Amino acid sequence: MILLGLSRAGKTSVGQNLAEQLGCSFYDTDELIRIRTGLTPRELYRQTGLSALHAAEAAALRECCGLNFAVGGLLPTPELQLSTVEPQLSASEPLQQPMPLPLRTDGAAENGQGTAAENGAVIAAGGGICDNAEAFAIVAAIPLRVFLYATEAVLFERLTHDALQTGYYPAFLHFLPVAQKAEAQQLFTELYVRRTELYRRSCNLIIDTTDLDCAAVAQKIVASLFCGRG
Repeated sequence: MILLGLSRAGKTSVGQNLAEQLGCSFYDTDELIRIRTGLTPRELYRQTGLSALHAAEAAALRECCGLNFAVGGLLPTPELQLSTVEPQLSASEPLQQPMPLPLRTDGAAENGQGTAAENGAVIAAGGGICDNAEAFAIVAAIPLRVFLYATEAVLFERLTHDALQTGYYPAFLHFLPVAQKAEAQQLFTELYVRRTELYRRSCNLIIDTTDLDCAAVAQKIVASLFCGRG
């Protein structure tokens, strides 16, 4: 499965907790980009540009999924794919037929044996992956796509907290200095509306993270996934 959502929605923390509960491997595309390029996604963007970041993001996701084919030639573009995805489910509407999730507890994946597809791994994607056509086509092929929903106010507050530490907002807010909070907030409002709609339309499980910590969000996903089993 893949966890999707805007920046600071908690995908990494939830993903680590979820993988631990399920006994499977966890992959973070941002961390894999750092390992493969020696740069964080933010640094890669600043040094080489958006196209290079998108290429690295798609390569990282393909590696996580164990896909060795040119997805762009086999799947429609995200815009077309979005109109044909399964109906969305909220956390209060558990999957009626839970998707198979083969679990590996023998540590094989950690030793380099097998792929995310084989091991039923949990993947956390970067917040802007919906704007990456190649990567988002790969996302569309992953059976369970979970949208971690958080309110605009909560996410912007977290972004501002980070900006206070670094002195500026992230790339998708044009690296604006923290002093330009009002301008950053306006940009984020536009981005939030567009990306939230994309994730809502492309995911088949939506989890409202309001007032929940990461462990509770992970448990909610597990409950939705396995409802009706056993």
